[in-house]
Amino acid sequence: MVVYKTSTFLNSGNRLELLDNKKSKFNVEWEKRMYTVNENDEILIDGYLVKDIAKEFGTPVYIYSKSQLLQNIRTLKDAVSLNFPNHRIQYAVKANTNPHILEIVRNEGLGADCSSPVEAIISKRLEFPPEKSTYTGNFESMSDFKIAVDSGYILNLDDYHRLDDVLSIGRPEVLSFRINPGIGRGGFEGIVTGGNDAKFGIPYEKVREAYKLALDRGFTRFGIHMMTGSNILEPFYFAEITQKLLYIIEEHLLDLGIKFEFINIGGGLGIPYTSQEQPLDVNQTFKLVSDVFHKKVAELNIGQPALMIEPGRYIAGNIGALISEVTHVKESYRNYLGIDAGMSALIRPALYKAYHEIIINGRKVGGETPYRICGPICENSDIHPVERYFQNPQRGDLAVIKNAGGYSFVMASNYNNRQRPPEVLIDENGPRLIRKGDTVEDVFDTVVDFQL
Repeated sequence: MVVYKTSTFLNSGNRLELLDNKKSKFNVEWEKRMYTVNENDEILIDGYLVKDIAKEFGTPVYIYSKSQLLQNIRTLKDAVSLNFPNHRIQYAVKANTNPHILEIVRNEGLGADCSSPVEAIISKRLEFPPEKSTYTGNFESMSDFKIAVDSGYILNLDDYHRLDDVLSIGRPEVLSFRINPGIGRGGFEGIVTGGNDAKFGIPYEKVREAYKLALDRGFTRFGIHMMTGSNILEPFYFAEITQKLLYIIEEHLLDLGIKFEFINIGGGLGIPYTSQEQPLDVNQTFKLVSDVFHKKVAELNIGQPALMIEPGRYIAGNIGALISEVTHVKESYRNYLGIDAGMSALIRPALYKAYHEIIINGRKVGGETPYRICGPICENSDIHPVERYFQNPQRGDLAVIKNAGGYSFVMASNYNNRQRPPEVLIDENGPRLIRKGDTVEDVFDTVVDFQL
């Protein structure tokens, strides 16, 4: 089986090195919950044949596993609660906004982390608890702020210069500021959200000005927040950024006498996208964070703040797969394996050069012939990174693109006037449609004064 060395990929500019090793036992444990293969090499998702799902719902189609979603949430809740009796977990709504998915998340007791007006609106309608939920935007319009304030959610400001804009609309009960701690990291360059090149947050050198202004404006209830990057798989990193944020409080804020209600260390909890990556050990992660957090908070005398986190990818990333039909196998300067799910259905490979493991129903991985997997969009960027090896793939085969539950459908578009795929949830009653795919009429539904 062809697998990929990931330490190089994560740290050196999107390079993946081919290795001829077996899949790590950690990754097998991670994904065996969702995928199985029968004696004919046919793929099943949560016990349902991929070919039957494709026959019923067509391709391309997003498939989500409720059982995997629940497993992810409960594993995380157990790890956090073991180390932090006082904590809040907020789901990053932007990762997967389908209301059926959000309802499951809410029923598990999580709050909502919203980053746009519509995310706040849908979370409010689904009754995510305001005391557990946050609105964190950036470069908001005044109408954005109006919806954020009206939601009743905790407001997390990206720039303290916008505070008077907010106060011209209303006064949130709890105020937080997003701090750029000067460091950041991510699986791909485009998902690093901290450091000198990030557009997000208040430079940590100006954190005192932010909280002093809020005190002058009469605020008495506070939190503090940072979000430095995404898809991190090293437990020590989360302890490192927690320590950094606490040092910022110590250096810049202690004499203001603020008692924080929460300290939000953001999201960034990663999932393995390649066969050699080990899943994040969340038990170790929050044990390390706890060692730093509790000791330093007690030293600083800043109250008894809850630890707050806002995971999206860890909760939703591996619950989904995108099933796509092989449309053509082409011999050119390279060999291309074309599928009907292009960058309009899944943009991550084109946007970030992000890697998704792909398996083909009924075909073993391996062989001598390398293929570049590509979609039908009229852009040369509509190609998955890294050549893949399969045994004699044919038109009509079904490709399963893994780890497409988060930041996948939500980034789909109608580019090339392609229709966005349907979404299907496998729950205790089997596969069911939770969002219909676009029709041609849907694509042009907003055109005014023209009859097609």
